Amino acid sequence: MSDAMKDFVRASTEEQIADRREEIISACEEIYLAGGYDAVTFKAISEKTSFSRPSIYNYFDTKEEVMMDLLTRYFVGWLDGIKGGLSSGDVSRERFCRIISEVSAEHENMFLLFTDLKLIEDGSGISHIVAFKGYFREFIEYICGFMDANFHASEQSREGFLEGLMMLFYGSYPHTHLSDKQTAAMETAGVPYAPTDLRTLFYRQLMLFTSSFRSMRRHP
Repeated sequence: MSDAMKDFVRASTEEQIADRREEIISACEEIYLAGGYDAVTFKAISEKTSFSRPSIYNYFDTKEEVMMDLLTRYFVGWLDGIKGGLSSGDVSRERFCRIISEVSAEHENMFLLFTDLKLIEDGSGISHIVAFKGYFREFIEYICGFMDANFHASEQSREGFLEGLMMLFYGSYPHTHLSDKQTAAMETAGVPYAPTDLRTLFYRQLMLFTSSFRSMRRHP
C-alpha cells in the first residue's frame, strides 16, 4: 500500500500507542531477519504495516531506535526464560550452565542483533538505550544474586564469568553461523575450525567460566 493510500489516524490512548509501536517493531524484525541491518528502512517498514512512512516518525526518530526496542523485546524474553529455568530444581553448576545455554539457543535472533549493537546504539536516542540497559542491569543483579546464593565463588571468578558471558553475547552468533565463503577460506588457509551450534558453544564456555564454582550444600 502506498503512503498516499494509507489513511493514518493518530493513536489517542497509551494502549493504542503501544500497539502501534509493537506493529512497527514486528515489521522491523521480519525485515531484519530476512535482509540484515541495511534492509531496515522506514520505507520498508511502511510497506509491511498500516503506517505511512512519515507517520512512523510519530513513534521513532530512526530505524536504529526500532531495532533497539526489538533487542529489548528479545532480551526481556531471554531474561524471563533464564529466571524461569533457574527458579526450581537443583542448583548444580552443570544445570546452571545448561539452563543458560538452552534458553540462549532458543533466542538466537537476539545474538544476531547483538552483532549490530554499536551501529544500533550510535543511531538511537538515549532513552531507548537507557531502557535496554535497565533490563541489562536487572539481569546482572539477578545473576549475581543467584551466584551468591548458590555457589562458593570468589569475586574474581564471578567477574570472570560475567565478562565471558558478555563476550558470548557479541561473538557467539558469528562463530556458530559462518558463511560458506568463510568456511572455505578457513579450510584453504588451514585454520582449525570445528563447526558447532550456539547451545554447545555456550555450555562449553560457561562450564569453563564456572570451573572454580562450588555448589553450596543445602540441608533440610
